[in-house]
Amino acid sequence: TPQRLHAPLPNLAAWVAHFRAAPIPVMVGTAAAIGELIDHEDAVDAHTIAESIGADPLMTLKLLSHVGTVSRRETDVETVTAALVLMGVGPFFRTFSSLLTIEDLLGDMPEALAGARAVIGRAHRAAHFALGFAAQRGDPDAAVLHEAALLHDFAELLLWCHAPGLAQEIARRQEADATLRSADAQQAVLGIDLADLQQALMKAWRLPALLIRLGDDHHA
Repeated sequence: TPQRLHAPLPNLAAWVAHFRAAPIPVMVGTAAAIGELIDHEDAVDAHTIAESIGADPLMTLKLLSHVGTVSRRETDVETVTAALVLMGVGPFFRTFSSLLTIEDLLGDMPEALAGARAVIGRAHRAAHFALGFAAQRGDPDAAVLHEAALLHDFAELLLWCHAPGLAQEIARRQEADATLRSADAQQAVLGIDLADLQQALMKAWRLPALLIRLGDDHHA
């Protein structure tokens, strides 16, 4: 289990380096689903795996960051299914056969676990609405829009997982002051804006350019 952060890091570069080195946990249901699929590796394909993991923002991030970091490609791999096709079923299972879960990290901190799960619930609602609007408009990038909404707050989710005390302090300040903006609370507690951290991580992990653009709150 990785060591938790209890104090803010000195600057954005330090935050980026820390989270690039830290493991990305997944939802416990995702780990269980992958464990079951491994037993039937010869009978599953990329679409089957995508259906099992595509609702998990952290597993989505874990897969896309892995592909972005290690693969040599000329075009962006923008969806979970495309990333799985590029990797192949066998290599996927070998790479992700042993997964750290959010519950592994936060089992001793129920309030922090609830905070992480709340972010995941918000991500699910956002992705559901994004997909609905995209489908209504007949948008050819519907799958990417769904993914962008799902990943929109992944930096906050990683903070709950690896620096739960700091995440709780941000939440406490906002509960005490309903007018306090998230960015201001983050700046006060962390010394950075999580939106800037998220953009920097997406670029460092070579995530698809469209996902980076859709996730940039400074250019909404």
